[in-house]
Amino acid sequence: MSLTIKKVLNSSVVLCTDDSENELIVLGKGIGFGKKAGTALKRDDINQVFVPITNPELQQIESMLSDISPGIIEVTRLIVRKAKSKISGSLNKSLTFSLMDHIKFSLDRYKDGLTFKNKLYWEVKSYYPSEFEIGEWALALINNDFNVQLPREEAASIAFHIINAESQENNQDSMEITKLINSLIGIINLSSKSGLNKDSISYQRLLTHIKFFAERLLRGQQLTTEDKEMYEHVISSYPEATKIAIKIMEFLEKQYRVKITDEEMTYLIIHIQRNLTHDKE
Repeated sequence: MSLTIKKVLNSSVVLCTDDSENELIVLGKGIGFGKKAGTALKRDDINQVFVPITNPELQQIESMLSDISPGIIEVTRLIVRKAKSKISGSLNKSLTFSLMDHIKFSLDRYKDGLTFKNKLYWEVKSYYPSEFEIGEWALALINNDFNVQLPREEAASIAFHIINAESQENNQDSMEITKLINSLIGIINLSSKSGLNKDSISYQRLLTHIKFFAERLLRGQQLTTEDKEMYEHVISSYPEATKIAIKIMEFLEKQYRVKITDEEMTYLIIHIQRNLTHDKE
């Protein structure tokens, strides 16, 4: 596939057309420097290629990229490469654009003396350790390359973009998921007689279950079966865990107007029960 420059957006971004006249956004360090429309690109100059879905989207991307410095584009490229090397699943291509926009906004705020706290910093650090680690790496890179000192909360904000990019649904709100996880873990912790043992394997299993449960709940994709016998056996065998699960059920019905299915309740009770025994594995 050969690419021809249609428009230079800045020294690191160009709008191109391919052999079929499809328009593509192409990123590459210095790829647009000294270039003009009609110039054929060399494959070695290209770092990433993006195919806009619609013309309105193309216009938005053009407007955003024309105002972003090559330095931000290069830092973003390195962060995305790092994320791809650390995250096992695929990442949505929109991650590059959302990160560029976020980094530019953060640097602009810093220059204006404005910084905002991410209220879910500790939750992101606890619930999404892999993404948070990438966020910390990215924050150090940004601070070093731009000679700034962005607040540590930026690591969580960057992690949010990566979490969103992991989602199969582009509009999935990772902040809402994190808030829900925090609420559910809080209910379980406060309802347990001596609290949760966060160093136990059972707690890590509970946390993983709650994360996926929260995602299913907000997507309207709860687990459903007709195994009433298993459900009734669990609620009769684990009364204390069932009481806590009922508190969660009441919270979700009140705050989210969602009723938990019997199968979701079954798994929830089982995971809560494991933690009530204070497994020290």
